[in-house]
Amino acid sequence: MTTVLTEQSAAPTRPARRRTGAASPHRRRIELHTLQVLIVVAALSAWELGTRGGAISSFLFGSPSAVWNVLQSRGQSGQLWTDIGVTSMEVILGFLIGAVGGSILGLLLWYSQFVADLTAPFIAAIGSIPVLAVAPLTIIWFGTEMTSKVVIVAFSCVVVSLTTSYRGARRTDPDLINLMKSFGASRSQIFGKLVVPSAMTWVVSGLRLNIGFALVGAIVGEYISSDAGVGHMILLGSSNFTISLVIAGIAIVMAMVLVFNLLVSALEKLLGHWERA
Repeated sequence: MTTVLTEQSAAPTRPARRRTGAASPHRRRIELHTLQVLIVVAALSAWELGTRGGAISSFLFGSPSAVWNVLQSRGQSGQLWTDIGVTSMEVILGFLIGAVGGSILGLLLWYSQFVADLTAPFIAAIGSIPVLAVAPLTIIWFGTEMTSKVVIVAFSCVVVSLTTSYRGARRTDPDLINLMKSFGASRSQIFGKLVVPSAMTWVVSGLRLNIGFALVGAIVGEYISSDAGVGHMILLGSSNFTISLVIAGIAIVMAMVLVFNLLVSALEKLLGHWERA
């Protein structure tokens, strides 16, 4: 009888513990996001009050209200959306060619250690070239239109994706490879069913790193020669000493990084489901 009463009294507490444990990470995430928003609001408020009170030079640092007015005026004229569209297209096309293409090449290097060792110094040499040094050549070779910017973005991304995906492929568990070989699996089957899924974490890491590099490549290309784009917008503001326009362009770049990071996170979830399957 005592045992039965003890079990009955203890039973209702188990779901309560489960609910508390499940709600805790969610509540912590909400608190974290709320604190982040409050920090941004406090910083912008201090910036605005400082410029209005004269403690901060509006000529050198602008103000949130001035930046908002610039974004609003360019948005109403349509130039803002044109600039964002041009830069986004350059980043997306260059990212697909450089980051995705580089990841595929890096995975394929798993097939031949000799080819990987042969090309290693050349890959390292290409990766050491600054984008700013290559940008003028691409403008000369491919013209001043979007093609040259896409090439610059692809160049900015390819080495990082290639090296990270190759390292991920080489870190595949050799015991699993030997196990598949013992069952008569071919190299193509080992590559498709084992190497590629096990390297997906490295591939996604390379893609995430390349988001910033892709945007830097696009902005540098637009600095060299362009008539539209976020980089052109920043260059126009700096040449005219319009600090609010420069800061508005920087804010747009930051927003684009966040959006592309969300897209890569969604891709990471899809690849995670595929890897587990």
